[in-house]
Amino acid sequence: MSQVYAMLQEEPQPGAAHVALSGNHTDPGNGPARFTKYEEHAGGSKVLRMLEEVITDSKKTEADAIAAEQDAQAAYENIMKESNSAIATYTKKVANMQADLSKDEEDHVATKADLMANLKEIEELHEALGDLKRSCDYVMKNFDARQAARAAEIDALNEAKAILSGAK
Repeated sequence: MSQVYAMLQEEPQPGAAHVALSGNHTDPGNGPARFTKYEEHAGGSKVLRMLEEVITDSKKTEADAIAAEQDAQAAYENIMKESNSAIATYTKKVANMQADLSKDEEDHVATKADLMANLKEIEELHEALGDLKRSCDYVMKNFDARQAARAAEIDALNEAKAILSGAK
C-alpha cells in the first residue's frame, strides 16, 4: 500500500510516456501526436488522501492488533503460571491425602485386628463364665444335700467317737 502511495506522489517526468502517431496501419498520418501541457489530475488528491487514510487506519489497526496480541500473550502466561502453581499445589495435596489414606488404612487394619482379638478374648471369657456358672449352680444345687451328708457324717463320727470313748 505504501509503495502505491509513494508511486502516486512521485512527480511525473515531462513529456509523453510514448509517442502517439495520428496515423493507422495504412496511413502514415501527420506525424507525432501533439504534447499537451501537463496538469495534475483534479481527482488525484482525493485518491491520495484516501490512500493516506487507508495507510493510517491499517497502521493503527496493526498497532491495535499487536497490542491486543501482547495483552493476550501476557494474560496467557499469567494463566499458565497460575495453572502450574495450582497443579503443583493440588499434586502436593493429593500426595498428602494419599499418605494420610495409607496411614488411615494401616490404622484401620490394626484396629480391626485388635477388635478381632478382643472379640475372641470376650468369647473365651464368656465360656469361662459359663463354666463357672455351671460349677456354681452344681455346688448351689447340691449344697443342701452335701450339707446334710456332712452333718450326717459328723453325727456318725461323733457317735463313733462316743462309742470308742466309752469303750476305753
